[in-house]
Amino acid sequence: MADIIVFHTAWMDKYDGDRASLSPGGFKFAAEHGYGHEMYNFRNIDGRYYGYVPPTGTLHFENHFAVPKNTEVLEGVTVVWTAPHPEQGGRAVVGVWRDAKVYRHDQEPTGALARRRNIDGETASYRCMAEAKNCLLLTPDARPIFVPSRQPRGGESWPGQQKVFYPKPKSQALRRLTEILGDIDRRSSSGAKASDGKGGRTGRSGWQADVEKRRRIEVAAVEAVGLHLEDLGFTVRSVEKDNLGYDLVATRGDETLHVEVKGRSSSDVVAELSVNEFDCLSRYRRLRKPKEHYRIAIVTDALTKPVIHEFVMVRGRTSDETGWWKHVLETLGQRAVDDGAGLIGRAVLAGQMQQRDLAACVRGDAAARHGIE
Repeated sequence: MADIIVFHTAWMDKYDGDRASLSPGGFKFAAEHGYGHEMYNFRNIDGRYYGYVPPTGTLHFENHFAVPKNTEVLEGVTVVWTAPHPEQGGRAVVGVWRDAKVYRHDQEPTGALARRRNIDGETASYRCMAEAKNCLLLTPDARPIFVPSRQPRGGESWPGQQKVFYPKPKSQALRRLTEILGDIDRRSSSGAKASDGKGGRTGRSGWQADVEKRRRIEVAAVEAVGLHLEDLGFTVRSVEKDNLGYDLVATRGDETLHVEVKGRSSSDVVAELSVNEFDCLSRYRRLRKPKEHYRIAIVTDALTKPVIHEFVMVRGRTSDETGWWKHVLETLGQRAVDDGAGLIGRAVLAGQMQQRDLAACVRGDAAARHGIE
């Protein structure tokens, strides 16, 4: 088996100059700037990919592999790229590079390569390189969880916050990675494209089952919100494929709602906004259009008994530029209460009231990042 190194970066959909889908997780630079240098990790530059890893210092290959001290380049490596999953938490595998070169120190590109790795006047360095034909990026719904949230260590070696991880021989982490890589190989050899999240519907793979379940959750959540809005007299149109920062457009007379839907299989009111979605929310706060409104609808228990938790932007009293959040509870079918205070959240459940802390609707790191208190 080839040597395996795991590199951890921020979450994106395409890593080809894509900023809209960025979910920084705990990566400070990406959170502050709205992008990360890893945004080019799957950009094909003359048949090669060049991978950026957030600052890690010198890589001491000799401490993990049978190579001489001060080895500058490790060749034939399998690089596994992971990122914090924005909805499920934990570390998800976002892509794999085979037969890659990994460098002891960051490499600074020059000439044409530097120009093609330019981001707002900065040149993105790289720590590894591979032929594009040996690289695979998984689509977001086909990314398996490598390390679940709150993974118990049990004396085993699992990655914590480190951006570089070397799975130890015979460890549970290596066994899990081997299973994931084997699943990718089987899907590729059977003609299914692991990067499109389709094919291989044998029902034997937990990963494939998760992909299908994820889709069912999303479809059920959007359907539940759409039906709820129609019951309230709105005409509803899906714009999910347009990448606008919301999924549904609902109109009723001269009133327009733009609704971002987040589906959950559990009862936890948890979701994380992408940069594109949060920027969309911020634009509505700035524009102050009285007849256009932005909603975030988190649908819990989407596949069993859907409960819609709706969060509504309300303009008015603010303590600073970020505004503040307020939680208001209503039963199904009641109108939003607009008292001029920051953001109102509604837990919508027919015949039942549920008290929830609004901060729970977004993961802690996202709440801090977006100024939510």
